Amino acid sequence: MFKKPFQTKTRASLRSSNCRHLIQECKELFPSVWEQVEQAKNNCSEGDSASVDSPMPDKLQAAKFTSHIGDRGEIFYSEAGNPLWLKAEVAAGSAPMLVPTVYTLWQFPTLLPVLWTTSSVIPKLIGGADLMVPGLLIPREGLPDLKKGALVAICCPGNAAAQAVGVLNLDTQGLHSVAGAKGKAVLVTHTYQDHLWQLGSKQPLPAIEFAGATDLVHMGDSPEDNSASSDNEHDWNVMGEKPSDDKPPTPAAPQPATDETPSSHLDSVATDITPDEMDELLMNSLRQIMATVLDNAHAADLLPINVSTLYSNYMAPNAPRGRELDIKKSSHKKLAKFLKAAEKHGLIKLKDIRGELFVKSFNWTHKDMAGFTPYIVGATKKEKQADGEA
Repeated sequence: MFKKPFQTKTRASLRSSNCRHLIQECKELFPSVWEQVEQAKNNCSEGDSASVDSPMPDKLQAAKFTSHIGDRGEIFYSEAGNPLWLKAEVAAGSAPMLVPTVYTLWQFPTLLPVLWTTSSVIPKLIGGADLMVPGLLIPREGLPDLKKGALVAICCPGNAAAQAVGVLNLDTQGLHSVAGAKGKAVLVTHTYQDHLWQLGSKQPLPAIEFAGATDLVHMGDSPEDNSASSDNEHDWNVMGEKPSDDKPPTPAAPQPATDETPSSHLDSVATDITPDEMDELLMNSLRQIMATVLDNAHAADLLPINVSTLYSNYMAPNAPRGRELDIKKSSHKKLAKFLKAAEKHGLIKLKDIRGELFVKSFNWTHKDMAGFTPYIVGATKKEKQADGEA
């Protein structure tokens, strides 16, 4: 949501009544952390309880924002100017949620349940990607039992400081036992180093010990053992892979392609294709997603949609089986030119939002759609390799 600069109104002090309302909402959503705060206050000597920080301060500043893709919400700042919370619709079709920023999570690491990933995945999340199921690291006892729509923090082994926060896109129960599971695990809302983080003090990522959570995540025999082998080989299992102490087998010698290796054949079907054929392939992929994954019942919550997202997340995976889209092999050469041709044809309407092109609407009543029959799709080798990343 904040991978690119966004618009924000001028900050204003929040009324005390609004602050009390937010504090009450926060207590209802995160009761265990507030219990710890109250215990800390009770343990303080008289007059020192005011020095105990709380997840939601009683004095806040607030400002409404609009993200680069048009998402709207409100940001709540500390008196020092750090963004502590935001309230926005962070998942399509959901009600606005109260979401802690990394600044708050660094101060209260147990505020949200934690999912784990490798450090190599974090730059992709900062760049705007969601956390995929194959990118999860699994504690020995499995993932926490969480439901789709729950807020989670994303951390790396060796440090309980959250590097991202988002919304679960699936139920976690039993997920660790499903070999080869794929798809989006977490829809990332905010990350360390994104433009929301940059509005604050730009605090570097702190080092936070697990504070009693070592039994949960099984980080090794010693809390000080943060080596790569301890984190990733002995105690962790990358999602979709079976842990083993054995060395990986020596790869078999490559076998020549035959009629009995259909996947190799499918990946080479579209090697030679004319610009006109690629134009039609692109148009059919657009019709395909309009008839299936982005039909009238499913697309409303996603519009307007960035054209790059439309192409990479929807059109490319929905090419006909054995075919692979390549905009450079079309007569259009560029995605924007193709989509403008589709707009002229009447299938879509485009909109420029602060210099970026978005699809504003689809025309499901177009004559092309009346006679279109969805086809069988199938991932090519390149797409399968892409699915295995992150």
